[in-house]
Amino acid sequence: MEGVRERILGALGKGPMVGKELYALMGMEILDLWRNCRLLEEVRTEIVGRRYLRFDKAIEGYARLSPSIQREFTTYTVVGLARDEARVLARARELRKEIEEISRAKMEMARGVVEEVIRRLGDLGPEVEARACFIIGGDVPLGMAHSDPRPERSTGELVVGSDLDILVITSGLREEAVRRLDEEIYDQKCALLRRPRKEEIDYLIKGVEKVREQTRFGTFEEMVACKILHESAFLGGSKALYAEVEGLLVEAGIPARLLALEDLAKAKRGEAERYLLERCRITPEEYLRLFTTSDEFSEVF
Repeated sequence: MEGVRERILGALGKGPMVGKELYALMGMEILDLWRNCRLLEEVRTEIVGRRYLRFDKAIEGYARLSPSIQREFTTYTVVGLARDEARVLARARELRKEIEEISRAKMEMARGVVEEVIRRLGDLGPEVEARACFIIGGDVPLGMAHSDPRPERSTGELVVGSDLDILVITSGLREEAVRRLDEEIYDQKCALLRRPRKEEIDYLIKGVEKVREQTRFGTFEEMVACKILHESAFLGGSKALYAEVEGLLVEAGIPARLLALEDLAKAKRGEAERYLLERCRITPEEYLRLFTTSDEFSEVF
Protein backbone atom coordinates (compact mmCIF):
# COMPACT_ATOMS: atom_id res chain seq x y z
CA MET A 1 0.00 0.00 0.00
CA GLU A 2 2.77 2.43 0.93
CA GLY A 3 4.54 1.90 -2.38
CA VAL A 4 1.32 2.45 -4.31
CA ARG A 5 0.56 5.57 -2.26
CA GLU A 6 3.94 7.10 -3.02
CA ARG A 7 3.62 6.29 -6.74
CA ILE A 8 0.15 7.87 -6.97
CA LEU A 9 1.18 10.99 -5.06
CA GLY A 10 4.34 11.25 -7.16
CA ALA A 11 2.35 11.04 -10.40
CA LEU A 12 -0.17 13.62 -9.21
CA GLY A 13 2.67 15.91 -8.22
CA LYS A 14 2.93 16.64 -11.95
CA GLY A 15 -0.53 18.19 -11.79
CA PRO A 16 -4.21 17.21 -11.88
CA MET A 17 -5.26 14.77 -14.60
CA VAL A 18 -8.23 12.78 -15.85
CA GLY A 19 -8.53 9.26 -14.45
CA LYS A 20 -7.50 7.58 -17.70
CA GLU A 21 -4.33 9.70 -17.81
CA LEU A 22 -3.35 8.62 -14.29
CA TYR A 23 -4.16 5.01 -15.20
CA ALA A 24 -1.80 5.21 -18.19
CA LEU A 25 1.00 6.46 -15.94
CA MET A 26 0.45 3.98 -13.13
CA GLY A 27 0.01 0.76 -15.08
CA MET A 28 -1.98 -0.85 -12.25
CA GLU A 29 -5.36 -2.57 -12.14
CA ILE A 30 -8.08 0.05 -12.62
CA LEU A 31 -10.23 -0.99 -9.63
CA ASP A 32 -7.22 -0.81 -7.30
CA LEU A 33 -6.34 2.61 -8.68
CA TRP A 34 -9.89 3.92 -8.19
CA ARG A 35 -10.00 2.51 -4.68
CA ASN A 36 -6.69 4.11 -3.70
CA CYS A 37 -7.67 7.49 -5.15
CA ARG A 38 -10.88 7.43 -3.13
CA LEU A 39 -9.23 6.32 0.14
CA LEU A 40 -6.07 8.41 0.18
CA GLU A 41 -6.59 11.61 2.18
CA GLU A 42 -3.94 13.39 0.12
CA VAL A 43 -5.91 12.86 -3.12
CA ARG A 44 -8.81 15.03 -4.35
CA THR A 45 -11.23 13.70 -6.98
CA GLU A 46 -13.74 15.86 -8.84
CA ILE A 47 -16.45 14.18 -10.92
CA VAL A 48 -17.66 16.07 -13.99
CA GLY A 49 -21.00 15.67 -15.71
CA ARG A 50 -24.05 13.80 -14.51
CA ARG A 51 -25.19 10.33 -13.55
CA TYR A 52 -28.29 9.01 -15.26
CA LEU A 53 -30.49 5.93 -15.39
CA ARG A 54 -29.53 2.92 -17.46
CA PHE A 55 -31.15 -0.49 -17.78
CA ASP A 56 -29.06 -3.63 -17.48
CA LYS A 57 -30.43 -7.18 -17.67
CA ALA A 58 -27.66 -8.36 -15.35
CA ILE A 59 -28.96 -6.14 -12.51
CA GLU A 60 -31.89 -7.12 -10.29
CA GLY A 61 -34.69 -4.73 -11.14
CA TYR A 62 -32.68 -3.65 -14.23
CA ALA A 63 -31.92 -0.15 -12.90
CA ARG A 64 -28.36 1.10 -12.50
CA LEU A 65 -26.55 4.39 -12.94
CA SER A 66 -24.49 5.33 -15.95
CA PRO A 67 -21.62 5.96 -16.38
CA SER A 68 -20.40 2.85 -14.59
CA ILE A 69 -17.96 3.49 -11.74
CA GLN A 70 -15.09 2.54 -14.03
CA ARG A 71 -16.21 4.78 -16.91
CA GLU A 72 -16.92 7.63 -14.52
CA PHE A 73 -13.41 7.41 -13.09
CA THR A 74 -11.52 7.03 -16.37
CA THR A 75 -13.46 9.54 -18.47
CA TYR A 76 -15.33 11.96 -16.21
CA THR A 77 -13.14 12.32 -13.09
CA VAL A 78 -10.26 14.72 -12.45
CA VAL A 79 -7.71 13.47 -9.89
CA GLY A 80 -5.16 15.64 -8.15
CA LEU A 81 -3.50 16.40 -4.84
CA ALA A 82 -5.83 17.68 -2.12
CA ARG A 83 -3.54 20.65 -1.55
CA ASP A 84 -3.96 21.59 -5.24
CA GLU A 85 -7.73 22.06 -4.98
CA ALA A 86 -7.79 25.18 -7.16
CA ARG A 87 -5.91 23.41 -9.97
CA VAL A 88 -8.14 20.35 -9.67
CA LEU A 89 -11.26 22.49 -10.01
CA ALA A 90 -9.74 24.37 -12.96
CA ARG A 91 -8.97 21.11 -14.77
CA ALA A 92 -12.50 19.92 -14.01
CA ARG A 93 -13.91 23.05 -15.69
CA GLU A 94 -11.74 22.33 -18.73
CA LEU A 95 -12.96 18.72 -18.84
CA ARG A 96 -16.56 19.86 -18.60
CA LYS A 97 -16.05 22.15 -21.60
CA GLU A 98 -14.42 19.31 -23.53
CA ILE A 99 -17.37 17.01 -22.86
CA GLU A 100 -19.85 19.71 -23.83
CA GLU A 101 -17.96 20.32 -27.08
CA ILE A 102 -17.87 16.60 -27.92
CA SER A 103 -21.61 16.36 -27.26
CA ARG A 104 -22.30 19.45 -29.38
CA ALA A 105 -20.16 18.16 -32.26
CA LYS A 106 -21.87 14.76 -32.23
CA MET A 107 -25.30 16.42 -32.13
CA GLU A 108 -24.36 18.51 -35.17
CA MET A 109 -23.08 15.39 -36.92
CA ALA A 110 -26.39 13.62 -36.26
CA ARG A 111 -28.35 16.58 -37.64
CA GLY A 112 -26.10 16.57 -40.68
CA VAL A 113 -26.83 12.87 -41.21
CA VAL A 114 -30.58 13.52 -41.08
CA GLU A 115 -30.32 16.43 -43.52
CA GLU A 116 -28.26 14.33 -45.94
CA VAL A 117 -30.70 11.40 -45.71
CA ILE A 118 -33.67 13.65 -46.50
CA ARG A 119 -31.78 15.28 -49.39
CA ARG A 120 -30.90 11.90 -50.87
CA LEU A 121 -34.52 10.76 -50.69
CA GLY A 122 -35.35 13.21 -53.45
CA ASP A 123 -39.09 13.29 -54.20
CA LEU A 124 -39.78 11.17 -51.11
CA GLY A 125 -38.14 13.76 -48.87
CA PRO A 126 -41.23 15.95 -48.23
CA GLU A 127 -43.36 12.89 -47.39
CA VAL A 128 -40.77 11.64 -44.91
CA GLU A 129 -40.41 15.06 -43.28
CA ALA A 130 -44.21 15.24 -42.85
CA ARG A 131 -44.74 11.69 -41.59
CA ALA A 132 -41.57 10.92 -39.63
CA CYS A 133 -39.57 12.49 -36.84
CA PHE A 134 -35.86 11.93 -36.30
CA ILE A 135 -34.61 11.92 -32.71
CA ILE A 136 -31.37 11.08 -30.93
CA GLY A 137 -30.95 9.22 -27.64
CA GLY A 138 -28.02 8.01 -25.56
CA ASP A 139 -25.09 10.03 -24.23
CA VAL A 140 -25.34 12.88 -26.76
CA PRO A 141 -28.61 14.60 -25.74
CA LEU A 142 -27.61 14.16 -22.09
CA GLY A 143 -24.44 16.17 -22.72
CA MET A 144 -22.27 13.21 -21.70
CA ALA A 145 -20.73 12.13 -25.00
CA HIS A 146 -17.11 11.00 -24.95
CA SER A 147 -14.40 10.38 -27.55
CA ASP A 148 -12.65 7.39 -25.97
CA PRO A 149 -11.95 4.75 -28.66
CA ARG A 150 -14.14 1.64 -28.43
CA PRO A 151 -14.88 -1.32 -30.74
CA GLU A 152 -17.83 -1.11 -33.11
CA ARG A 153 -20.08 -4.12 -32.50
CA SER A 154 -20.40 -5.57 -35.99
CA THR A 155 -16.81 -5.13 -37.20
CA GLY A 156 -14.76 -4.82 -34.02
CA GLU A 157 -12.99 -1.78 -35.51
CA LEU A 158 -12.32 1.16 -33.19
CA VAL A 159 -14.75 4.08 -33.41
CA VAL A 160 -14.56 7.50 -31.78
CA GLY A 161 -16.44 7.40 -28.51
CA SER A 162 -20.21 7.62 -28.10
CA ASP A 163 -22.31 6.40 -30.98
CA LEU A 164 -25.19 8.30 -32.58
CA ASP A 165 -28.38 6.56 -31.39
CA ILE A 166 -30.86 7.73 -34.03
CA LEU A 167 -34.52 6.78 -33.83
CA VAL A 168 -37.04 7.45 -36.58
CA ILE A 169 -40.70 7.41 -35.56
CA THR A 170 -43.17 7.19 -38.45
CA SER A 171 -46.92 7.70 -38.80
CA GLY A 172 -48.66 6.54 -41.95
CA LEU A 173 -45.46 6.47 -43.98
CA ARG A 174 -45.69 4.29 -47.10
CA GLU A 175 -43.68 1.06 -47.15
CA GLU A 176 -41.66 2.24 -50.14
CA ALA A 177 -40.66 5.40 -48.24
CA VAL A 178 -39.71 3.36 -45.15
CA ARG A 179 -37.58 1.03 -47.29
CA ARG A 180 -35.77 3.94 -48.97
CA LEU A 181 -35.32 5.66 -45.63
CA ASP A 182 -33.71 2.54 -44.18
CA GLU A 183 -31.36 2.26 -47.17
CA GLU A 184 -30.24 5.87 -46.94
CA ILE A 185 -29.56 5.79 -43.20
CA TYR A 186 -27.62 2.56 -43.63
CA ASP A 187 -25.53 4.20 -46.36
CA GLN A 188 -24.72 7.05 -43.98
CA LYS A 189 -23.81 4.53 -41.27
CA CYS A 190 -21.34 2.86 -43.66
CA ALA A 191 -19.95 6.22 -44.80
CA LEU A 192 -19.13 7.26 -41.23
CA LEU A 193 -17.38 3.93 -40.60
CA ARG A 194 -15.18 4.52 -43.66
CA ARG A 195 -13.84 7.81 -42.32
CA PRO A 196 -10.32 7.95 -40.84
CA ARG A 197 -12.00 8.96 -37.55
CA LYS A 198 -14.71 6.34 -37.57
CA GLU A 199 -18.08 7.21 -36.03
CA GLU A 200 -20.91 4.77 -35.37
CA ILE A 201 -24.62 5.19 -36.05
CA ASP A 202 -27.02 2.87 -34.27
CA TYR A 203 -30.50 3.41 -35.69
CA LEU A 204 -34.04 2.07 -35.67
CA ILE A 205 -37.22 2.92 -37.59
CA LYS A 206 -40.56 2.18 -35.94
CA GLY A 207 -44.16 3.32 -36.15
CA VAL A 208 -45.87 5.49 -33.56
CA GLU A 209 -48.23 2.58 -32.75
CA LYS A 210 -45.19 0.60 -31.64
CA VAL A 211 -44.29 3.46 -29.33
CA ARG A 212 -47.82 3.38 -27.91
CA GLU A 213 -47.46 -0.36 -27.21
CA GLN A 214 -44.07 0.13 -25.56
CA THR A 215 -45.45 2.66 -23.06
CA ARG A 216 -46.92 -0.34 -21.24
CA PHE A 217 -43.44 -0.44 -19.68
CA GLY A 218 -43.85 -4.11 -18.83
CA THR A 219 -40.75 -5.74 -20.33
CA PHE A 220 -37.06 -4.92 -20.34
CA GLU A 221 -37.27 -3.93 -24.01
CA GLU A 222 -40.25 -1.62 -23.38
CA MET A 223 -38.48 0.03 -20.45
CA VAL A 224 -35.36 0.71 -22.54
CA ALA A 225 -37.44 2.07 -25.41
CA CYS A 226 -39.33 4.47 -23.13
CA LYS A 227 -36.15 5.67 -21.42
CA ILE A 228 -34.49 6.45 -24.75
CA LEU A 229 -37.55 8.36 -25.96
CA HIS A 230 -37.84 10.30 -22.70
CA GLU A 231 -34.18 11.42 -22.83
CA SER A 232 -34.16 12.10 -26.57
CA ALA A 233 -33.66 15.32 -28.50
CA PHE A 234 -35.36 16.30 -31.76
CA LEU A 235 -33.20 16.19 -34.89
CA GLY A 236 -35.59 16.80 -37.77
CA GLY A 237 -38.81 15.88 -39.53
CA SER A 238 -42.27 16.35 -38.02
CA LYS A 239 -42.31 18.35 -34.78
CA ALA A 240 -46.00 17.50 -34.39
CA LEU A 241 -45.21 13.78 -34.39
CA TYR A 242 -42.42 14.32 -31.88
CA ALA A 243 -44.89 16.17 -29.63
CA GLU A 244 -47.32 13.25 -30.01
CA VAL A 245 -44.62 10.82 -28.85
CA GLU A 246 -43.85 13.01 -25.85
CA GLY A 247 -47.57 13.10 -25.07
CA LEU A 248 -47.81 9.31 -25.12
CA LEU A 249 -45.01 9.07 -22.55
CA VAL A 250 -46.62 11.61 -20.24
CA GLU A 251 -50.05 9.97 -20.61
CA ALA A 252 -48.55 6.64 -19.50
CA GLY A 253 -46.75 8.22 -16.53
CA ILE A 254 -43.34 7.26 -17.90
CA PRO A 255 -41.36 10.29 -16.59
CA ALA A 256 -42.39 9.60 -12.98
CA ARG A 257 -41.67 5.87 -13.29
CA LEU A 258 -38.22 6.56 -14.69
CA LEU A 259 -37.49 9.07 -11.92
CA ALA A 260 -38.39 6.49 -9.28
CA LEU A 261 -36.09 3.94 -10.90
CA GLU A 262 -33.29 6.52 -11.08
CA ASP A 263 -33.63 7.16 -7.34
CA LEU A 264 -33.35 3.39 -6.79
CA ALA A 265 -30.25 3.26 -9.00
CA LYS A 266 -28.65 6.10 -7.03
CA ALA A 267 -29.14 4.18 -3.79
CA LYS A 268 -27.61 1.07 -5.38
CA ARG A 269 -24.61 3.11 -6.58
CA GLY A 270 -23.93 4.30 -3.06
CA GLU A 271 -24.08 0.73 -1.77
CA ALA A 272 -21.79 -0.50 -4.55
CA GLU A 273 -19.17 2.16 -3.87
CA ARG A 274 -19.13 1.42 -0.13
CA TYR A 275 -18.82 -2.31 -0.82
CA LEU A 276 -15.95 -1.87 -3.30
CA LEU A 277 -14.07 0.43 -0.94
CA GLU A 278 -14.37 -2.00 1.94
CA ARG A 279 -13.55 -5.24 0.15
CA CYS A 280 -10.01 -5.93 -1.04
CA ARG A 281 -11.14 -8.97 -3.02
CA ILE A 282 -14.31 -9.36 -5.05
CA THR A 283 -15.58 -12.00 -7.45
CA PRO A 284 -15.55 -11.57 -11.26
CA GLU A 285 -19.36 -11.39 -11.14
CA GLU A 286 -19.21 -8.57 -8.58
CA TYR A 287 -16.62 -6.77 -10.71
CA LEU A 288 -18.97 -6.74 -13.71
CA ARG A 289 -22.10 -5.98 -11.72
CA LEU A 290 -20.73 -3.27 -9.44
CA PHE A 291 -17.66 -1.66 -11.01
CA THR A 292 -18.00 -1.94 -14.77
CA THR A 293 -20.47 -3.65 -17.13
CA SER A 294 -20.33 -6.58 -19.52
CA ASP A 295 -21.23 -4.12 -22.27
CA GLU A 296 -21.00 -0.35 -22.47
CA PHE A 297 -23.67 0.18 -25.11
CA SER A 298 -27.44 0.65 -24.95
CA GLU A 299 -29.72 -1.55 -26.98
CA VAL A 300 -32.35 0.28 -29.00
CA PHE A 301 -35.87 -1.17 -29.26
